Amino acid sequence: MKVFVSAFLLFFLNFMCAQESFDKINDSYETFLERITAKDTLIKNRTKYYKCAEDLSGRIELYYLDDELRLMTHIYKQGFGNDTFLENYFIEEDVLRLKTSISEIMYMNTLYKESSQGVSSTSAEKVVEVTEQRMYFENNEKSKCFERKHSEKLADWDQQYFNTLTLKKGICIEGVEDIRYKYRLLRKAEKKLDNYSNRKPRCIFHIW
Repeated sequence: MKVFVSAFLLFFLNFMCAQESFDKINDSYETFLERITAKDTLIKNRTKYYKCAEDLSGRIELYYLDDELRLMTHIYKQGFGNDTFLENYFIEEDVLRLKTSISEIMYMNTLYKESSQGVSSTSAEKVVEVTEQRMYFENNEKSKCFERKHSEKLADWDQQYFNTLTLKKGICIEGVEDIRYKYRLLRKAEKKLDNYSNRKPRCIFHIW
């Protein structure tokens, strides 16, 4: 019995420690986003674009504080639909600490109505479904994921409300190695892709 209690206590302490570590990094990330929104002049920004095909293109926003890269925002479209994907890579002391992904999917919701006279009619409304997942890197091999999700009519979408939704423990949708590969790819793009100009954007996958 004592062994069971000790094991449970150890698990609980490890969980609380990991939660506190995530909360600390997450708060730091949120604060940095607020500074960007407030147009903090101490934060410098560069933008780079790429295009690999008609159905794969995007841009990378690089944010620096004291000449140190702190955030990479990757916005891209993949496929011929209107779905947009956004990823943020939050960095502290040149180490990836938090990766967030936001998917925004649009679809039409068909409504069927019948009047009191028995006349039926149909109408359609555009609905947006947003899913955000935050992956916290404990070390090179382990990660924990938290997420929130909401769908609403596009005309009624409230970003401020979405931002108040609680991040709940979730299942990681991407593997640690896949994320680290994409992170290395974006870091190479930081160095090798040209700044936006009238030049034709190169492909992010063919830059070395």
